[in-house]
Amino acid sequence: MKRRIAYVVADYLSTIVGVMVFTVVRFAFIPDLRERFSGLWRFFFTPGLKLTMALFPLFMLGIYYLSGYYANVRVKSRMTEFLSTGACVAVGSVCFFMVVLLNDVLPRRVLNYEILLVFFGCLFVPVYLTRFCLTTYYISCRRREGMERVAVITDEATDVGEIASAIRRSGMELGGVVRLPAGMERGDGDGDEPFPDRLRRQLGGLEADSFAVALTSERASLFLGVLGGLYPLDRPIYVKPDDYTMLVSKVTYDNLLSEPLMDVSRSPLPDSLMSMKRAADVCCALAGLLIVSPVIAVLGVMVKAGSEGPVFYSQERVGYHRKPFRIYKLRTMTVDAEKDGPALSADDDPRVTPVGRFMRKYRLDELPNLWNVLRGDMSLVGPRPEREYYLSQLRERAPYSALLHQVRPGLTSLGMVKFGYASSIDDMLLRLKYDLLYIQNISLSLDLKVVFYTVRTILRGEGK
Repeated sequence: MKRRIAYVVADYLSTIVGVMVFTVVRFAFIPDLRERFSGLWRFFFTPGLKLTMALFPLFMLGIYYLSGYYANVRVKSRMTEFLSTGACVAVGSVCFFMVVLLNDVLPRRVLNYEILLVFFGCLFVPVYLTRFCLTTYYISCRRREGMERVAVITDEATDVGEIASAIRRSGMELGGVVRLPAGMERGDGDGDEPFPDRLRRQLGGLEADSFAVALTSERASLFLGVLGGLYPLDRPIYVKPDDYTMLVSKVTYDNLLSEPLMDVSRSPLPDSLMSMKRAADVCCALAGLLIVSPVIAVLGVMVKAGSEGPVFYSQERVGYHRKPFRIYKLRTMTVDAEKDGPALSADDDPRVTPVGRFMRKYRLDELPNLWNVLRGDMSLVGPRPEREYYLSQLRERAPYSALLHQVRPGLTSLGMVKFGYASSIDDMLLRLKYDLLYIQNISLSLDLKVVFYTVRTILRGEGK
């Protein structure tokens, strides 16, 4: 987080410097400006320029964010940084020219193109040099602290020589080898202890910055179980290209100078599209909350009048990288609905109140989920979040369900559109294939299609 803030502040200040330098150059080389204003200082304090200095840096920060530049600040590629900066500054320069500079009265039209190029240079140089210096500083800090330590997780029969060599060729350090015993994925000899707890016990006090999973395709169940156990640690998880994960998950590989060790802890979506997806989530959630607040208030009164208990209902769910969060909904069941333990809802469920049945039909009870989207716990579209109680059962029968945690859970999902609510673990297994299909093909266009069909389902009252 500190690095991300440092890059944001540096971009903001360097953008201001770029605009100031361009203002000086523009005043010096355009006679009309010198004739209209008695001096440079007076020109700096014109209302238009003050408004530009206040808004344009924020506008550029928005462009930098949407480009995905702030998504992954742990490791930066200088070539990617150069190209990203050039593309963002080009977009910002054209927008600045169309809004601010087009009204300038220039003697020759060709000067329009010259002034645009000058602005691009005045903006690009300070922004890129600042980024370059900051990235170089973090690289030097990382080198002083030592190379990234990678712990290899494998079984008792796999030779780790190849992946250990790949780690060293990638400029990282082998931080240890953890060999998992046979039958660990089945819990042999461990009673009812969950697999993630068994895995953490095997890792013990091992200090590692990241992990590399080296398992054969014959150990697919163990491989996916390890992924599910490592996600909560929020560290990079590397695999070799020929590992089983190539069959079940798209992976990101963007450093051509390093060994092809791919980080499967990251979403398969490019950073730029992930940033756009998050920006769309925030805008839609904020607008949605403002619009539906009166509806939530009216429904809240109906809930309170229809049955005893609180208006809102919160429950712990498991989200991105298996991090728990509390989901908020309008209460649709009686307060003692789960007095005998967790239980999924079914058709004609007697626990559902009359008002709750109406809200479920049109999915109005999920309107407060927009708050979770705004907070970043959820996305508008993604796999529906479940409780750990059911996820543990799901992992026992389908270890590949660990892949669901590669992305944020969603208010709606492809599984909800194609299958609907799950009333049993068997139903969850059937819905799971749609959620995994979504992750394999995640895109903004697919999100729009899911939202469209969700709205259609709501208008038809096909919820339950």
